[in-house]
Amino acid sequence: MTIETERPTFRGVVCLHCKEPIPVPAIVGNSQGSASDGTESSQRKSQVFNLRCPSCHKEKPYRTREILDFEGTPETGMAPEPPAPVRWFPQDGIARAAKA
Repeated sequence: MTIETERPTFRGVVCLHCKEPIPVPAIVGNSQGSASDGTESSQRKSQVFNLRCPSCHKEKPYRTREILDFEGTPETGMAPEPPAPVRWFPQDGIARAAKA
């Protein structure tokens, strides 16, 4: 007796820079599925959308026909560290005002 387990899948596109799969937001994936019927209203919807890759952090435009089904779960990228705050005045006292 074998137990078949379904592998999770997600809809996405392939990054044009690093070739990693990028998950597509649900609103784009749903509109792509409904656009396949070829009605006039689906022709007016946008055929291009922008996505940022979680791996290389580069953003590019992708077409709805480039959406594929990938096996597995989408990888979440590491959030970039926020830049260190820049101090424009010395911390030892009151900042000097400009003279007129």
